[in-house]
Amino acid sequence: MIAFLCQACGTRIHRPTYDTSLTNLSKHVANCLKKQQQVIETKNLAVVGVSGTGNIDPHKVAQLCAIWCAEAACPSLALGKQAHCGILHLTVLKNLPTRKAVSRGINILYTAHHKGAMYIGLDAWQSPNGYDILGTVVYRLIQNKGKFFELEAIPLDFVRLKERHTGVYLAETVRAIVEKFQVQNKL
Repeated sequence: MIAFLCQACGTRIHRPTYDTSLTNLSKHVANCLKKQQQVIETKNLAVVGVSGTGNIDPHKVAQLCAIWCAEAACPSLALGKQAHCGILHLTVLKNLPTRKAVSRGINILYTAHHKGAMYIGLDAWQSPNGYDILGTVVYRLIQNKGKFFELEAIPLDFVRLKERHTGVYLAETVRAIVEKFQVQNKL
């Protein structure tokens, strides 16, 4: 094997000793030049005058998606659709969370900023297909304009129960749900 060193990118291009043609080297040089030309032609938004985009932290993508869905009153089902993906930054697309994760994030956003007491409501039932389900709802008092209060209900989670419905099992399940949504200190 003979190895040629590309002058543009420094990659080694191998060719068998019995092959006297330089076809694979020529192909690599053409591809290398094409890649360099694409890098030159590609501009970021700041170069063409668009500012305010900033650098996107991949770890904050899930939180940003939850905030977007909550503020726009847009269902999390819109995430990942072709029209939605067309307007997103590549960093966001690569780290786009699941719809379930965004839904959980929205619930955390709604409950995180509430000051005052929250009340938890539980309901267990059996579905027609035989599954036992525990529904958890958080109620909170919100003061409307004036002195009137309104009770707002936020569904937290629906959990399929896998064991017998003992008090200990239900208490552990509720504790896990409350900790998952970070409202244990507000109830």
